[in-house]
Amino acid sequence: MKQFDSQTVMAMRAALDEVCRHIPANSNSARTFVASRILECASRGEQTYDDLMLAGRRAVLDRFADVESVRAMLMK
Repeated sequence: MKQFDSQTVMAMRAALDEVCRHIPANSNSARTFVASRILECASRGEQTYDDLMLAGRRAVLDRFADVESVRAMLMK
């Protein structure tokens, strides 16, 4: 497994916490899915907080959104 510096680990944790703050606390599978996507992003060298947040948000959309939900969100 790839080693990350402390700054990257802090950014990964912060992004995970921010992205998952609206996901129910008992939804371990959802949080694990988001975390895996953030980890993949960091492993590719995309390690800024913004990069990690984007990866986390995309994970939420990939896991939970359907086309109608995204369309409704964009129409607001």
